[in-house]
Amino acid sequence: MQFSDHEIQSIHKVIGAFAPNTELAVAKLGAGRCVYYGARQGCKEVEPIDNKASVFEIGSLTKLFTNAVLAQLVDEGKLALTDPISSHIDLTIRDNAQITFESLATHTSGLPRLPPGLLWQALFKRKDNPYEAYLEADLLAHLANDIKIKNHIKHDYSNLGVGLLGYVLAKMEGVSFSQLLQKRIFDSFNMSHSFCNWRDVHGELVIGLNTRGEATPNWDLGVLQGAGAILSSVQDLGQFALAHFERIHGWVNLQQQVIFEQGHTQMGLGWYVIDSADKTDQVYFHDGGTGGYSSAMILDIDNQLGYIILSNISGMHKLKGQKVTELAFELMKN
Repeated sequence: MQFSDHEIQSIHKVIGAFAPNTELAVAKLGAGRCVYYGARQGCKEVEPIDNKASVFEIGSLTKLFTNAVLAQLVDEGKLALTDPISSHIDLTIRDNAQITFESLATHTSGLPRLPPGLLWQALFKRKDNPYEAYLEADLLAHLANDIKIKNHIKHDYSNLGVGLLGYVLAKMEGVSFSQLLQKRIFDSFNMSHSFCNWRDVHGELVIGLNTRGEATPNWDLGVLQGAGAILSSVQDLGQFALAHFERIHGWVNLQQQVIFEQGHTQMGLGWYVIDSADKTDQVYFHDGGTGGYSSAMILDIDNQLGYIILSNISGMHKLKGQKVTELAFELMKN
């Protein structure tokens, strides 16, 4: 199994539209193994490079790993998806609203996309690192006093919600979120180039680029690490993806089950599940973006095929940031 000429052309076409030093790292999964292709925009043309072990921010792909831990704890009998989170840790929520683990995993908790004031931080005060100063005291105060939770069940994507999920799971286990991921995911799958803090990275950290193609600071996620803090490589992420093909762990099967369906939206634990037009195939999908990076993972579980793409293309591009997601679907379609 190798990358076809057509696949390589598609990769080069995307990266060729960006500034010098823009990189794409791609993993192709099939037949129980991974192969890799990397490319970088040089001064004059796109150049193949070996970047399978290079480290990128993966943004909201982190949500898959937060939900993997959730699935593990359910599989171990430590909680039920329908449990309110306040039944497991001491947490005050305005109006005594009940937020379940399942609702956080499927973005149906009624929580807003971002905490109060964070959009202002992102646009003006801390636009290069918007989550950095959002700490535990802020989260607890907002939940207790400021956030009115919608009481109708509707899918409404929430970084706050999955960030809260990661916070609760770590509190339950009595460790930091970083320690939780290290013990339960990174060590288990030999993900030696995966981290929850860019300061801990050893090996090659690819420099993130902003919308102008200039180097930009790495993000700190504060108390909401569960929503998007992970940095990783396509080689490491491939090990996690292969576990979804093998299905030898009970928690993997749980994470793949569709537990929410509304209109065209289907979700497992963290995964978006997308049917083909004729309903004969379905793929599991998520993507991510930060100020300096964008990413995507798409898997056809039944046929054991998939792609993982990491890049230092800013997720803040209105259109260009979607190119990585578009590429993932194009590669899978072909």
